[in-house]
Amino acid sequence: MKLLLLATLLLSLPLHAAEPPSKIPASFYAFDYVPGNESIYVRSGEEAYDEIKLSKANIIGPLSTVFMKGQLLIHAKPQAGPDGKTTYPVLANAKLPDGIKRALVVLFPNPANAEPGYRTLVFDHDPATFPLGVYRMVNLAPFPVRGAVADVPVEAKPGGIANLEPKGEPGDVVPVRFEYFDQDRWNLLTETRCAIRKDRRWLMFVYQDPDTGRMNIRTIPDRTPAPEEPEKKP
Repeated sequence: MKLLLLATLLLSLPLHAAEPPSKIPASFYAFDYVPGNESIYVRSGEEAYDEIKLSKANIIGPLSTVFMKGQLLIHAKPQAGPDGKTTYPVLANAKLPDGIKRALVVLFPNPANAEPGYRTLVFDHDPATFPLGVYRMVNLAPFPVRGAVADVPVEAKPGGIANLEPKGEPGDVVPVRFEYFDQDRWNLLTETRCAIRKDRRWLMFVYQDPDTGRMNIRTIPDRTPAPEEPEKKP
């Protein structure tokens, strides 16, 4: 009798539609490619997917992407399943930081035959935390790194991330010097000059080439347009 009553109560409860998936503007950059997956697919709607042709030279986006439970899934090209339905295999699972409103997803290939194909690093891409004129240095190397642009210093431990905003007027040409600590001393990584820019941001990766063992810096300009400011009410 109690089971019958419980079933009756459950059937009488109103049915609620599933909550729509959340969306976030996301941009993408590939440090390198997984062979055969130079393009990725991300959900842009309940059943819609957008193709993104990755680049090692530029940041792509932003695109309005679907995420659920703080996760943004990155998919491989569509495949036809045995039942005839189209599926999108998962290539990476990007975990979004709490409270993020705009995302920059950096993709790194996993070792050959590892699943999923890419691992990810996700940054808050909001201009409030990553403004124009700033270098965001990511130390992928096994050594501490330090440097300066226009005498403004920056330092990062292995796996560390640090922002650097050079001081000066747009167009000023300023000195650049970076070093890494190995064998009990600081070693020159690069020394050059660059112009001060206030119309873009940069991703700066410090890494050790796995084939040659040499230390390198890769700097990527971020020309992603800033979000439009909300219209002010009179």
